[in-house]
Amino acid sequence: MFVPEDLLANGPLLYGSLVLGSILFIQRIISALKAPRKLPLPPGPRGLPFVGNINDLPPPGTVEWHHWVKHKEIYGPISSVTAFGRTIVILHNKELAVELLEKRSAKFSSRPSFHFASEMIGYKHMLGLVGYNDSLRIQRRMAAKQMGSKNSITRFFSSMDFQVRQFLLRTMSCPSKLDDNLKFETASFVLDMLFGYQTDPSGKDPLVDLVGKWMAEFNISILNGAWLVDLIPWLEYLPEWLPGMGFKATARRFRKNYVDVQNIPYEFSKARKEEGSNKPSYVAGLLDGNPDDAEIKEIKYSATALYGGGTDTSAASLRVFFLNMSLNPEIQKKAQEEIDRVVGPDRLPGFEDRPNLPYVEAILTETLRWMPIVPLGLPHASDEEEEFRGYRIPKGSIIVPSIGGFARDPENYPEPEKFIPERFLGPNKQLDPHSYVFGFGRRVCPGRHLSDANMFITIAKSLAAFNISKAIDSDGNEIEPAIEEQIGTIAQPKPFQCTIKPRNEKYRELVTQVELECPLEKGDAEFIGIKAGGQA
Repeated sequence: MFVPEDLLANGPLLYGSLVLGSILFIQRIISALKAPRKLPLPPGPRGLPFVGNINDLPPPGTVEWHHWVKHKEIYGPISSVTAFGRTIVILHNKELAVELLEKRSAKFSSRPSFHFASEMIGYKHMLGLVGYNDSLRIQRRMAAKQMGSKNSITRFFSSMDFQVRQFLLRTMSCPSKLDDNLKFETASFVLDMLFGYQTDPSGKDPLVDLVGKWMAEFNISILNGAWLVDLIPWLEYLPEWLPGMGFKATARRFRKNYVDVQNIPYEFSKARKEEGSNKPSYVAGLLDGNPDDAEIKEIKYSATALYGGGTDTSAASLRVFFLNMSLNPEIQKKAQEEIDRVVGPDRLPGFEDRPNLPYVEAILTETLRWMPIVPLGLPHASDEEEEFRGYRIPKGSIIVPSIGGFARDPENYPEPEKFIPERFLGPNKQLDPHSYVFGFGRRVCPGRHLSDANMFITIAKSLAAFNISKAIDSDGNEIEPAIEEQIGTIAQPKPFQCTIKPRNEKYRELVTQVELECPLEKGDAEFIGIKAGGQA
């Protein structure tokens, strides 16, 4: 080894240090060469220093799943980006999603943390956002006991049927308020099913308003990139008087509404049960088990989450149905012919008719596929580093199944942009979207059977009772609705108008018959202490 003379002149100590340092340096090189090389991340765009792929995230004002689906064309069935040190893995293939999120669910069943929503507001306890822990297991057991099977939900069918018939009556009276009618119908059923609460028959209810306000706040809270504190959590601890700290007051306001939504309907349900009511509901069924204080908290968390997961999503799916019926009169006519043949003209379809209405069933299935309501699911998170298909998925990665991409993949669905119920009939049925639209593994939607049943009975009764067509302008011309998707966590068509009329006088009488069979009584609003507008 060559050593310069000026270093030798400094004596043995310096010379010994140089030799030792050289030896250690050589050992580190040898160790590095022997160490196994880390696998690469899934393919994706090259990032910038420090911030990574911050410029490759979906820009504001875009439909997020449309942005990610382009990755499949460039990078294949799995891709990734990394921003501020956190990796996002996008799965563009349903089989990969099953392999990772179901077959390896023990490692991929957690949720990423949204600091603003989870920590500052408190949503971290909700069934949809809670981590992979004991709280999740307790809440899922509760949901499974009350609504986990097709058989267990039959006790809610009479309430569901009543609310759908009320929806038909309101829509026949005021078809221009289709969106409001759908939201009120789904909210009314879910509140009855969860808490035994009867909404005001007028179509305006303070508890519906309160939970609707909370749902809007929830959707804002979990928007990707909406809150800087999600990327820089220590901002929470800066003084509130500093510029840009307004999110702290927003979090307090959102938290109060969240607490009210947990407590008010729960206390109503508890009081009714103590009064001796035997009306079936999710909360009443769980109270039969004499829960302790810790379990009561889990009941509240799960009931609130189930409300949030069962209202906006169902209403959005049904908007997709009405849009496509207005665009496809030949499909509507074929379904009505099936209903007339199986059910006859003297009543509306019921749950007992479902096995004999395969075309109506196919319309429901195609509705789920044509515009999946949660097109990127609720993201999973990895609890530890994992090798997958030759790639490395770091601990803490966000795993996003591209459900919207699965549903529009031409390999699974020829002519994917078209609404074709026949895909799901005959011997060569295409991939059933029920297998992916409700999520995967240990995070699959616990209310999927209820949602499916409510969609079926609403679709079947609407097809039997109404002719649905395009709206007409003042000159008598058809208005072509824009087939566009709204931006947000929940996908749904942009606002549209359609014409909804009874098929004939006989069906008008069948719709109004609910007023005679089930006279509207005063709702339960007076027992919950909420003012108009949802103010507790």
